[in-house]
Amino acid sequence: MPGLGEIARWVDGELIGPANKEIKGVAPIDEAGPDQITFAAEPRYFEMARRTGAGAVIVPKDAPEIDVPVIRVSNPRLAWVEVLERFQPPADTEPSIHDTAVLGEGVSLGRNVTIGPHAVIGERAVIGDQARIGAGAYIGKETKIGRGTVIEPNVTVYDRVVIGKNVIIHAGCVIGGDGFGYVPVGKKQRKVPHLGTVIIEDDVELGALVAIDRGVSGATIIKRGTKVDNLVQIAHNVRIGEDCLIVSQVGIAGSAKLGDRVTLAGQSGVVGHVEVGDDTVVAGRGVVAKDIPARSFVSGFPARPHKESMRIMAATHRVPEMIDDVKALKRKLQQLEEKIRRLEEEIPAGGDA
Repeated sequence: MPGLGEIARWVDGELIGPANKEIKGVAPIDEAGPDQITFAAEPRYFEMARRTGAGAVIVPKDAPEIDVPVIRVSNPRLAWVEVLERFQPPADTEPSIHDTAVLGEGVSLGRNVTIGPHAVIGERAVIGDQARIGAGAYIGKETKIGRGTVIEPNVTVYDRVVIGKNVIIHAGCVIGGDGFGYVPVGKKQRKVPHLGTVIIEDDVELGALVAIDRGVSGATIIKRGTKVDNLVQIAHNVRIGEDCLIVSQVGIAGSAKLGDRVTLAGQSGVVGHVEVGDDTVVAGRGVVAKDIPARSFVSGFPARPHKESMRIMAATHRVPEMIDDVKALKRKLQQLEEKIRRLEEEIPAGGDA
């Protein structure tokens, strides 16, 4: 078990406390015990840190004094990631091919590949070194999976998909199915064949139950380093740039293009054939209905610059009061009209008052 001095060296931090105090694990700040370490990255957690039962707390360099051992660092969240990685248990299985796995003809397996129970690997698929295919997963024909990629249980990857190195695909994802494409013919719908593919570049992570449709022709592309949360729909021929963050329940319609480092917050959406510029943030439930320039922050339906959306929202909250004001003005107008009518009746036409 590491001591606090060793942990401080891991994160390049300043330890205030006993260097030889042993730490057995990690825990949230309100649950941690005396042999566990936790973190408090923001001022709102400093009071909790004072009351915590943890053996030590990782805090920012400028955090106030706390009556427990602390490790002061420049970036508490990054330091916490480092600590979590160090305490992460090792993989519980040695590389192996389970007896119930089905491998098609011409499959190419790299070194130290793991294939779980009842997984199916299609003909001429290529599985890179140290890749791991979970139980019940399906890998289609001629699909390529890069070194160190992890396919969790019950993932379906259709034929001819390309997945890069060190990708993580969580349980239940469907990669490379047909997109939602139909042409009306009279009163019926004729299906559009999808002959393209999906390309997922290195270091991408897909949360559980993500669906990524193959291109009609060409490819649906998820570029290097992008992270996708659970329950996201990515339609045919979408292109997502590098290091994007796509949060849960997002929908991206066909042929939309996202630049690099775009963030789509929860339940937001992008309509088809529009472009979202680099470093743009779309707030939760925002719907992008037209091209958005780089470095924008938009929200609302349809998505507008965030300040404009906030003004519209504030005005919307005043609508009931404005309705009452209009009703009062209408009553006053009616009263004035009635006074004018009575005056006209009292003054003879063309006569003197």
